[in-house]
Amino acid sequence: MTTVQMRGKGTITFPAKLRSKYKLQEGEVFTIIDMGGGSFLLTPKVLEVDVLSRRISQSLKEEDFDIEEWLPIIKEERKKLFQEKYGNIKPSGR
Repeated sequence: MTTVQMRGKGTITFPAKLRSKYKLQEGEVFTIIDMGGGSFLLTPKVLEVDVLSRRISQSLKEEDFDIEEWLPIIKEERKKLFQEKYGNIKPSGR
């Protein structure tokens, strides 16, 4: 059994052993369910977009990806796709 202490503003620190075991990272979102009688059930709320974002971020780091190098290429491709779909009309607000 592990004991944790609630600090200011309701902050609870997960023990390093549990963070490592369950691969919990800073910013992780949890669902808390009041079970009654002072008992709570705390479960990670896994959002698919967060999982994909982490995987993409990790892959980009591993490949030494430089976003500044790719932004002009992405912008040009986006422009081409827009023209293919909508013709020569100008996108609003640009």
